[in-house]
Amino acid sequence: MTFFGGPTLHWGVYAFIALILVAVLGYRHIELSSRVLGVALVAEITVVVVLDVVIFSTGGAEGIVWSTFSADNVFSPGLAISVLFALTGFIGFEATAVFRDEARDPARTIPRATYLAVIIIGVFYAVSCWALITGAGAEGAVALAKATLAGDANMLMDLTGRYLGPIFQDITQVLLVTSLFACVLSFHNIIARYQFTLAGRGALPRRLGVVHGRHESPAFSSVVQTITAAVIVGAFALLDVEPLVGVFGSMAGVATVGMVLLMLLTSVAVLAFFSRNARVRRALIGRAMVAPIAAVIGLALSLWLVLSNFTLVTGGSVALSIVLALLPVAAGVIGVAWGGRRRIGEIQVPDATPTAAIAVARAQDDMIDG
Repeated sequence: MTFFGGPTLHWGVYAFIALILVAVLGYRHIELSSRVLGVALVAEITVVVVLDVVIFSTGGAEGIVWSTFSADNVFSPGLAISVLFALTGFIGFEATAVFRDEARDPARTIPRATYLAVIIIGVFYAVSCWALITGAGAEGAVALAKATLAGDANMLMDLTGRYLGPIFQDITQVLLVTSLFACVLSFHNIIARYQFTLAGRGALPRRLGVVHGRHESPAFSSVVQTITAAVIVGAFALLDVEPLVGVFGSMAGVATVGMVLLMLLTSVAVLAFFSRNARVRRALIGRAMVAPIAAVIGLALSLWLVLSNFTLVTGGSVALSIVLALLPVAAGVIGVAWGGRRRIGEIQVPDATPTAAIAVARAQDDMIDG
């Protein structure tokens, strides 16, 4: 693997360099990670927005492509793969709730952040994909996408060079790498805090729920996540698995199946909650039932589309695809079995500021020790 004429090294070397950087940032307070993520996000969005504006303002290769929205294209044979990667693009929006204990005003900022994340991601991805198709032209987009999959081209880079010039093309290449790093850092922080929250409720060993005295972060949970990632990445590197298709494609499929299952079960749980609480349901004037029912139907349909075409995602045999698809199910069964053996409680945080959350976590830790 090379980058702007750099040394030719195995992809695993670059992966472990990124892993070390993520480990350092993830170990410290979330504000440091948020600053890094914020800078990277603003730069990446700015370049893509500039590209979108230039393409639409110049009319693209053949004028604005409206056939993208026709029913024949929307419901084409590749719909299942499109749904899978669309769902993959939204993974992480639910993590706003995980950072509740580190927000200054969670009752106000968490709902806003969640809604904004869904809206911004959906609009940004949809418009940008439309811009790329317009930039290449209806027929040219198909050919360029096929060449990209074959490794003979790069749709985003080629169109950036065509419409913005070589300097912006190089800048976009750098930002593409930083965006991948930002994704890894974001997922690292989310997983560390999932472990932290579950430990605080007794579902995982309480050591994972310890807060660092100076950095005020779930440091031990972060270290465990780093070790887990190192083992998995190391295994793929030693087996010399192709990173884009063998690692990203397959693992993205597994992650998407797991996330859809998680959201589906959550929607069912919400529906069950409101079914048992008539007073709360009446206070929401019907919205309490409509949203979870629509979510259950939509997510169940999405899950069926993904699983029925899962071999296209993994690129492997039917047997391998079945094993990969069953991994999230197996993890869920193990989690339920593990949780059933332990006493699961709920942390009560009267004042969900970072300081208060840390104080409550330490108090609970002292109570366990005592």
